[in-house]
Amino acid sequence: MGKKRKLICSNCQAPFKKTTETISSSTVMMISASPSSSFVAAPPPPPSSSSSSVLCKACSRSRIGESVGGSLVPKTSTQSGGFATTIQTTTRNNNNNNNNSNRFAALASSSYSPNRGEASVSDEEGSKNDNLGIKRNAKKKKKKKKKKKGGGEQNKGNTTNTLKMNVMKDSECREILDELDEQVVLIDSYTSEAFTQCVLELKRAKVIAYDCEGVRLSRTGKITLLQIAIPKKIFLIDVMTIGGKEVFIDGGLKDIIESEEILKLAYDVRMDSDALFHQHDVVLKNVLDLQLLDIAIRRAAGGRVEHLPSLSKTVSRRLTNAEILVCEDLKKRVKNMYTSVEDGDLWARRPLIDDARRYAALDAWVLMKLDQAMRPNGTTAPHLFPGFDASWNERVLDASRKRIDEYKDKEIPIEQGGKRTAEMTQAPAF
Repeated sequence: MGKKRKLICSNCQAPFKKTTETISSSTVMMISASPSSSFVAAPPPPPSSSSSSVLCKACSRSRIGESVGGSLVPKTSTQSGGFATTIQTTTRNNNNNNNNSNRFAALASSSYSPNRGEASVSDEEGSKNDNLGIKRNAKKKKKKKKKKKGGGEQNKGNTTNTLKMNVMKDSECREILDELDEQVVLIDSYTSEAFTQCVLELKRAKVIAYDCEGVRLSRTGKITLLQIAIPKKIFLIDVMTIGGKEVFIDGGLKDIIESEEILKLAYDVRMDSDALFHQHDVVLKNVLDLQLLDIAIRRAAGGRVEHLPSLSKTVSRRLTNAEILVCEDLKKRVKNMYTSVEDGDLWARRPLIDDARRYAALDAWVLMKLDQAMRPNGTTAPHLFPGFDASWNERVLDASRKRIDEYKDKEIPIEQGGKRTAEMTQAPAF
C-alpha cells in the first residue's frame, strides 16, 4: 500500500487518489497457478516495459480475473472503453461458447491442477492402451478357440502317438500284436492253397467269428474284405481282388456261412447281413450276436440297459487291460487313416497297410476273445454271471435270429456311418 496521492491508472488512464497495490508479472503467474482456483488459467498478459504497473482498484480486479478465470481479454492503454469493453468482450465469448456448456461445467466442477494438459494427454493414452489391451485379449481368446477347434487333430495325433508308445513298451501288448501277426493269413486268390486250406478248416470248426469291411458298407456299399477267425487263425479274404462269385460260390464260403451246424459270432450283425444278402445272395444262419449277449448278462444281473453298447464299451467291460489298450490303439490309428484318406476308401486300397491289416484281424480276434470271456467252455455259467440261466441263452439266440433280417428287409438301405435314428440305437427288449 502507498500513500494517498493523485495517481493515474496505467490501464484505463483514470485518475485515482489511493494506490491499491503494485502487481508484478511474477505475482500474476503465482495467482494464475493457485491450486484453489476452480478455473483453468489463461496465459499471463505480455510484460510491460517496466517491471511493475500502477492500477486502480477496478483494473486491478479485472487483471486478477484475466489471470485466474482465463475468460477476460486483457486491455491495453491504447484501447478505449477500459474495463467496460473487456466485460463486453467476455460476454460475446460466453455467448459464442454456449454449445460447450457441458465442457465448462465439467472444468468448473473439477479441482485445478497445473499439469491439467499433461493429465488429459496421459488419460487419452491410458484409454488407448486399455482399448489395445481389450483387443489383445480378444485376439488371445480367438486363438484359444482356434486351437481347441483346429488344433484338435494335432492333439488327437499326440494322444495316438503316446498310446502307441505305451502299447509298444508293454510286454503283454507286444505279445498280442505278435499273436495277431502270426495268426493272420491273407488270401487274395481262390485257387491258392491258402484258400483251399481255409475252407477245409472252417468246415471242421464248430464256432467261427465273422466280420467284414467295405466302403460305406451296406447293400449298396461293396464288401471289400472278409475276416473269419477260428482258434489260432485269422483269415483275411480279399473279396475285392478275388471277386464275390469266386469267394462265395466257387470257393464254397456260402455253404459255410449258411450252415446251421457252425455257430457264427458277430457284433451287431445287421449291417453285415444286409450287405451279404443283397450283394452276394448269402443268408447268415445260426448267429450269436455278442452285443445282445452283453446286454442280456447285464439285464440278468438286474441292470437296466436301454441303448446298444459299442464294441469298445463291451471290450472295456470284458477283456484284460492289455487287450483293451491294443484295441484302443489300433482303433485310433485306423480312425485317423479314415480321415486322411480321400472319400474314406481305406478298405478299397491295395495293398493293405500294416495297421489296416492288423485292425481287420483284430475285429475277428476280439470276437473270439469276447466269446471266451462271456461264454467260458462254450456256455454262460450262472456262477460267473448271476441270474443268467438257460432261458436267457435261448432269448439271446432268438433275438440274434431276428436281427439277421432287421436291415435286409428294409426298403430304404441303411448305410454305414449314415444318420442313425433312436430306433437303431435302442437296445431291443428280449
